[in-house]
Amino acid sequence: MPYDTLAGMNLRFVEAFYWVVSLKSVTRAAEKLYLTQSAMSSRISALEEELGVLLLDRRDKQFRLTVAGLRFFTYAERLLQMQREIKAEMGANAGAPQAMTLRMGAIESVLHSWLIPMVQQLQDEHQGLELEMTVETTPVLLDQVRRGTLDLI
Repeated sequence: MPYDTLAGMNLRFVEAFYWVVSLKSVTRAAEKLYLTQSAMSSRISALEEELGVLLLDRRDKQFRLTVAGLRFFTYAERLLQMQREIKAEMGANAGAPQAMTLRMGAIESVLHSWLIPMVQQLQDEHQGLELEMTVETTPVLLDQVRRGTLDLI
């Protein structure tokens, strides 16, 4: 089961509801989560359907929370706080940084002019970063990116 689902409840939908209530606006919450208004409304509707209650009063243009919505908001806050705690304790942010490999390609002139100092700085700032470097001509590098054997050129 994905981490963002709790016994069938999608935590992204809970997060959508949380931000709609916190910002008192579907529009502002959609902007915050980089969603469209219709996607935000769909998430709220799906959550209401799953819970079997109306969370928001949609009778007019004013923002109003139902009694059930007010009660659920307390749970939403707790669920999202618990999610943050779990990620901090058990997730990628816990303990030592996770190793990540970046496959880079460059032409020789770039390698000798500015790339080596930049790579050293990247490795200093990101302890778990492993770099695989390829030096080739531009056409070969472009082909390797297209084939997926390089991440960045």
